Amino acid sequence: MRMTAAMLDHGLDRPAFTSDDGCVVVTLPGPAGDMDRIRISAERAAEFMPPSAEGKLNERQRQMAAMLIRGEDLTSRVCEERFGVTRDTANRDFKMLIAVGIAEARGSGRARHYVYKGAD
Repeated sequence: MRMTAAMLDHGLDRPAFTSDDGCVVVTLPGPAGDMDRIRISAERAAEFMPPSAEGKLNERQRQMAAMLIRGEDLTSRVCEERFGVTRDTANRDFKMLIAVGIAEARGSGRARHYVYKGAD
């Protein structure tokens, strides 16, 4: 049951259990090339962040990094509203996330947003 729940929680299909010559066969279906369907929990997101980067970030920046790692695009406005910070603070946070290799900026002006550097 835990395996099934974990698979579903991460956006994958249920595992298949069959038997073959008296042996149990468990098939764990992957994303079939559609990596966008995989969901990453906040706890797992920390695994994708280098320890050297995590130690340089404050709690808000770690939350922003986890959001990026889970595939969310962030903007200054989103951070202003979610974390109750000024635009200048949000921009400093993004500069730090870029400096430690977690984020990259895309677009310009009002279309500027930030994504996880490992995304593509």
